[in-house]
Amino acid sequence: MNDTANITAARGFFKAQYEGDFETAFRNYVHPDFRFVVSSANNEELRAAIPWAGYDHHGREGYERLTSLLFSEYEPLEFDTIRFSDTGDQVFVEGHFVFRHRETARIADSDFIARFEMRDGKIAGGQFYENTAGVAAARLAV
Repeated sequence: MNDTANITAARGFFKAQYEGDFETAFRNYVHPDFRFVVSSANNEELRAAIPWAGYDHHGREGYERLTSLLFSEYEPLEFDTIRFSDTGDQVFVEGHFVFRHRETARIADSDFIARFEMRDGKIAGGQFYENTAGVAAARLAV
């Protein structure tokens, strides 16, 4: 089965992002009105544990803040997308990642689901669901 335009955008976004090409990821695949949340929004406990989670990241500035915080702390060792499902105005992506914290050297290993809201063939927003307890724990020195 051929990918839809929405799935092609989601694939392209993840490919560019995990190759470290954040400019291409945003320019080619993200709508300017981008809004994105890692786990749940407005969650103070989550924000205290993971500095990029629990926030509503908006526009280019929000995307740059999110990626800067995440990738300055974690080195992606594996990032695999397993399944893409296009529902018309949303794309759901199932996958798995393994990241190593740059200071503690501890591993964050998690399945994930990303939900992308699509507009005009670009990612207008969404949410990323992961094992936040595991990500937070890897940030802590033993």
